[in-house]
Amino acid sequence: MNHLVISIIALLSITMLVAVPAVSTAATPTLSPPPATLPAVVYYTNPVTGVHYTVTTPEWSSFLSKIIDNSTYVSYNWTLNVTQPLVLFDLSYTGLNPYGMVFIQALAKVGGFPSIHNMSIAFNMTKNLPSQISGYTNIQALDAGAYPGFTWSVPIVHSMVTEYEEIGAIAAIVVVMFVLYFAFNRKK
Repeated sequence: MNHLVISIIALLSITMLVAVPAVSTAATPTLSPPPATLPAVVYYTNPVTGVHYTVTTPEWSSFLSKIIDNSTYVSYNWTLNVTQPLVLFDLSYTGLNPYGMVFIQALAKVGGFPSIHNMSIAFNMTKNLPSQISGYTNIQALDAGAYPGFTWSVPIVHSMVTEYEEIGAIAAIVVVMFVLYFAFNRKK
């Protein structure tokens, strides 16, 4: 009877270890496509004098196509991703997500019109900052195909370290099962 209970507990533990990744991806909300026009965002380069600029749909589109889609900046291919504007915007596409806010703050520090040149400088200023995804910087999240402004975003491309961790976990489970088998099936 004691062996049966331990075997059932071991099987349930293995089942939970296998099911955890599936449960974590289930928390991802449904992503809707962006509207035809993205929200305009105003940023101030000098709040005292009131000098400000507005980033509108053409500037956002240029940023997404010339920086996020550019393999010089981001290694993941975001080109075919319909929800690509979520890199900067919230789920409703009406405001900025945390990464978008950091990007706009960097753009304000750069100053001037939201040209591709200024946006690339702001992008480079923010790329090594921590993202909302635990253990990833903004550029690591983007390179892995994840949205840096959302905690629920799951990297699509895993690093080799992650792959080795998963292989190690499976090997550890097999070793534990092997040890348990011989520990409980000894001759008394």
